[in-house]
Amino acid sequence: MQPAMLDAAILEKLISAAVAAPSIHNTQPWRYRLNPDTVTLEVRAAPERALRYADPMGRALSVSAGAAVFNLRVAVAHFGWDPVVRLLPSRSQPDLLATVRLAASPTDRAGRHDGGHDDLYDVIWRRHSSRSPYSARGCPHGCCAT
Repeated sequence: MQPAMLDAAILEKLISAAVAAPSIHNTQPWRYRLNPDTVTLEVRAAPERALRYADPMGRALSVSAGAAVFNLRVAVAHFGWDPVVRLLPSRSQPDLLATVRLAASPTDRAGRHDGGHDDLYDVIWRRHSSRSPYSARGCPHGCCAT
């Protein structure tokens, strides 16, 4: 499978998949930038969305951004590219958490892309947050340690 040409519609789908990732209190403390020369997406911390009191060290921000990078990798592979990820690629830019370059994808012997991510891509869109309270119903017999 040849990678699709990166156009505005596919770029929007890639970013939408990344944004669908869970984040601390749904703050989505990240932002994205495309470097068109290298076809690389930058994932940057958005400190203005960070929760200063709930996450003073920024650990949850980093974990949230990691979930976004994972979804982005899955989406990139889904559209036929090989996602080349670099974590914390620049000491001089501490807000740059990761880069994901869209590289030509290797193919298996049958000439097909074998990213193994198609099943994961479909699941991205089913994730949701629930603000409902927990029920008082107990665990089914045998599933909980006593």
